[in-house]
Amino acid sequence: MVPLPGRCAGARPHRPRSRVRRPQPRPARRDRRRRCRVGAAGQRPRDRVSSRPAARPTRRSARTRERIIEAATEVFARRGVHGTRVADIAERAGIAYGLVYHHFRNKEEILTAIFAERWAQYVAYLEEVARMPLSFRERMGRLIHFWVETYRQEPDLMAVMINEITRSYEFLESHDITAVLVAFDPIERIIAQGRDNGEVRADLDAKLATYVVLGVAEMVLTGYVIGSLPRTDQDAYARDEQQLLSLLLDGMSAGSA
Repeated sequence: MVPLPGRCAGARPHRPRSRVRRPQPRPARRDRRRRCRVGAAGQRPRDRVSSRPAARPTRRSARTRERIIEAATEVFARRGVHGTRVADIAERAGIAYGLVYHHFRNKEEILTAIFAERWAQYVAYLEEVARMPLSFRERMGRLIHFWVETYRQEPDLMAVMINEITRSYEFLESHDITAVLVAFDPIERIIAQGRDNGEVRADLDAKLATYVVLGVAEMVLTGYVIGSLPRTDQDAYARDEQQLLSLLLDGMSAGSA
């Protein structure tokens, strides 16, 4: 055998070493998955805000919330908000203490819920009366009957609305006052329409008259709430309605009765 150049005779023949192929690192699947999962904004699915709508409360949950509001209305009317504990509301509602906090953060939030729900119903009725094709006197009679009858049917609610909401500087200061003032608009429209139709004096300031009407209604209801205007039967309330309508529309002079 002819020796290869550069090697001594008798040496082992040179065998070319086979090139060892080093395994190339495969792309990490985790990285590929990560690239696929990352959205256009660079957010992973768990970081994105879910587009699914919030689950609707069950009937049982809604009923529990209603029981809490009803119980709170009764307790607030008796003790006032500051004199009421959440435990008092839970006891009156017949539910566990912690269940109240599942629906509301504190008693102030319950008061806000009472206002939001019932005031919205009140404003909706005022708007309904403002749209009725009735005379000015008939529409005002509807409003007066509504105020008196609401107290007669739900005295606790009226006590809370007057003592803890409309007459509470703390409540009005911490809430949007426009939510209260929306109740003035339909009454002002009723008065303005009556003026334009010739049913009310042409020189009457509709906005000022609105404050007069609501002021009279609030003071009479306050008398019911605090007991300074005691009424024992439905006939007494009916007489009040007639006198209020006569006072607001005809005045107090002897010749206007």
